[in-house]
Amino acid sequence: MWRITGMRVALLAAIVALLAVPSATAKDFRPGDVRLCNAARCVAIMDREAITALGHFIYSSGEAPRARAVRLGAPALELKFRNGYTIGIVARVSLDRFLSYGVHLERFRRGRWYRVPAEVAAGLERLAAGLTPLRVTPARLARSR
Repeated sequence: MWRITGMRVALLAAIVALLAVPSATAKDFRPGDVRLCNAARCVAIMDREAITALGHFIYSSGEAPRARAVRLGAPALELKFRNGYTIGIVARVSLDRFLSYGVHLERFRRGRWYRVPAEVAAGLERLAAGLTPLRVTPARLARSR
């Protein structure tokens, strides 16, 4: 039978904590990490609550709530990381639909539309006020496949 001393327990707890921290922080967006973009310009999402809610939507476990497909020609904007990688598009006037371009495939399937939580969509809609929207096109849909 193993005898566990206080030192071993403390060492085990420290190792577990160190292993858990990088995976937890890697999925947290910070203000400015994600931008909402049209063809000409991007607006950084700087509001801490909005970016946290977006991070939870993107990186929660399980499949996101599905939504009906968005029609061709519907208004859309791209969500991009600071390095230029496009996460996907949010669409409709209310920006309440999301199509992933390959981010977090355990949660989002390629070619499927998902419902953006109301608080996230409202924050994106406020931020998008000065942006001329893109349009959902067959080419934009193909990026999800």
